[in-house]
Amino acid sequence: MMKKSSERLIYFWGLLLVVCLISATFYLQEYDGFVPCPLCILQRITFGILGVLFLLGVLFAYRRITCFFINLLAASFSLLGILLSGRQVWLQHLSPNQNSDCGVSLQYLIKALPFDQVIAKIIEGGTECSQTGWEFLHLSLAEWSLFCFILFFGFSLWQIKRSFQKK
Repeated sequence: MMKKSSERLIYFWGLLLVVCLISATFYLQEYDGFVPCPLCILQRITFGILGVLFLLGVLFAYRRITCFFINLLAASFSLLGILLSGRQVWLQHLSPNQNSDCGVSLQYLIKALPFDQVIAKIIEGGTECSQTGWEFLHLSLAEWSLFCFILFFGFSLWQIKRSFQKK
């Protein structure tokens, strides 16, 4: 088993990356006028949950079983993020006439519909989810999110594998 300090360092770097990602999205929203769609908001929430898990890893990486469950949850939420951002990337690459009509705001959906229908409507997406908006190195924000979720998923699986290895 690896040293606890190196395992905590890995969790710390994951936490730092999540903080940078969430900070960047709030910067784009507040100072560049980028309005997040419902899928973007769910991706932010998923990044936030991953950040909490990484913080727990930094604080409580004492026992192998604790690390295993933190990594298992991180892999699960990373997979959820892959599905959400993958759906948004897919919506962004559809032709404009294939996208559904303009949807209503997330706040209205939450007030008007039951929770399961809200999630279904968000996953269905709309024209607001198909707009690429901000790009960096020719990748949209959804594509960068997909890349980061894949990275977190890979690291979580790697950590799970390492937790089972003998000394």
